[in-house]
Amino acid sequence: MSAGELGFFIGVVPGAAYTLWNLIRAQHALEDARRTARAHGETLDMASSPWLRFYYLFKPAQFVCPQDGEGVRQAKMRLLAIRKSFIGRHALGDLLIAIGEFLGFAIGLGVGSGS
Repeated sequence: MSAGELGFFIGVVPGAAYTLWNLIRAQHALEDARRTARAHGETLDMASSPWLRFYYLFKPAQFVCPQDGEGVRQAKMRLLAIRKSFIGRHALGDLLIAIGEFLGFAIGLGVGSGS
């Protein structure tokens, strides 16, 4: 592996770790929301419905449906409360990856050519 390639991968690590941390936080929030729905005897299953995930990300005003029970409504409201920060952190992680890959590659090339 060349120094440029090594630098590329080292540069990507911080952004990838930040993005992974954000996904783990979102998974914990989803589990909390599922527990809220279960406490009311209802089920919130985001994995079974691609439309539910789509509405969460792109059409949050349609995420909570009139036919939702009280538990599912509360669970969805909890998820909507973290939506902006989740998307913002994910975008920041992607930006860190993009910057890190170029900087890491450039630094790796500079270090590799100086040897």
